[in-house]
Amino acid sequence: VYHRRILILLRHGRTPNNAQARLQGQIDSPLDEVGFQQSAVVGKALRERWPVDRVVTSSRRRTRQTARAAGFGDVPTTIDDRWMEIDFGDYDDRRISEVMTELGAAWASDISYTPPGGESMADLHERVGEAVAAITEEAATSNVVVVTHATPVKSAVAWLLGGTAEMIMRLRVSLASITAFGPVAHGLVLTDFNWCPARHIG
Repeated sequence: VYHRRILILLRHGRTPNNAQARLQGQIDSPLDEVGFQQSAVVGKALRERWPVDRVVTSSRRRTRQTARAAGFGDVPTTIDDRWMEIDFGDYDDRRISEVMTELGAAWASDISYTPPGGESMADLHERVGEAVAAITEEAATSNVVVVTHATPVKSAVAWLLGGTAEMIMRLRVSLASITAFGPVAHGLVLTDFNWCPARHIG
C-alpha cells in the first residue's frame, strides 16, 4: 500500500574523498564513477516506491550530481545550503582514521566544540532544524526528496524523533542511502532508515 511521505532524505553517492576515507565536509567534491552508479540504482529504487514531487539539494556538486543521476532531472529542484555537510575546518581532506577519534571524542563530550576554521555540531543541528521545519510544513501533501550529506541526515532524524544534537553521534548513514518519514495521526513516523538499494556497488 502506498503512503505519501512527508520527507525522504537521500545521502549522495561516493566521491573520491569517500573512496580514500578522507573527510570532505564542505569541499565541493564530485561523484566518482561508483557514485554515479550508486545514484542511478538508488534513484530507480526510490522512484519505483514513491512518486517524487520536488527535490532539494545542497549547493555541493555531489548532491546535485546524485539528484541528476537518480533520474530527478525533470523534477522541480531547489538548492538550500542549510542541508550542506558540516564544516570540518582544518580537519577537511585529512584521513578519517587520523582525526575522527580525536574529533569524535571532542563532540561526544561537548556538542558545541568548534574545530579550527570549522563549525560546531550544535550549529549544524540548529540550521538543519530550521530546514526540517520549513520543508515539513511545505511538503505536508507532497513527496520531497532532500539530497544531502551524512551529518544533516542524522541531524534531521534527531529533530524528527524528538532527540537532541547528541543523537547525531549515535547514528551511521551509508552512502546513497534512503531515510524516510511518513505522516500518521500523531505526527511523523520513521518508515525507513539507512535503506541502501545500491549497497552491492562499491
